Amino acid sequence: MADLNLVALTGFATRDAALRQKNSGQVKAEFSFEVERPFLRATGEPVSDLFLVDVWEDLGRWAVDNIKQGQRLLVIGTLNKESYSTRAGREHLTIVKAKYIRPLDGSLIDGDVDVEEMKRDSWSEGMLLTAINLVEGALQEGQDTGDSSSGTSYHV
Repeated sequence: MADLNLVALTGFATRDAALRQKNSGQVKAEFSFEVERPFLRATGEPVSDLFLVDVWEDLGRWAVDNIKQGQRLLVIGTLNKESYSTRAGREHLTIVKAKYIRPLDGSLIDGDVDVEEMKRDSWSEGMLLTAINLVEGALQEGQDTGDSSSGTSYHV
């Protein structure tokens, strides 16, 4: 029996999606993706996490044509740990494998979420349901506007 591996992120592309042709013939696009945390460092600087996003086949082709540096996105996918060899030894990298991507006009959480509760190390069930509802609302909005058929977002 398989377990659930699901991640939903909002943030912005820090570089354009680039196409990579694998030896197997599969098409893969990659881009880096920054997710800002809801707090600042003591110096006043924002805190963020940077991810590498892999996007395969048709979704990858769409990404190369549509994802540009600075663009805000909703990315839904899985977390995958990959390893590779370097001169220093074995390195490990956690990658988001995108299954759905949708451009966003703004942040999903603007005014809808208690930012102080988001900062906590654990969330109440209510906070978790709020986050899930925000993602569900963004997906519904994409369907309502026809994004997935118009080519402004793509999912597989």
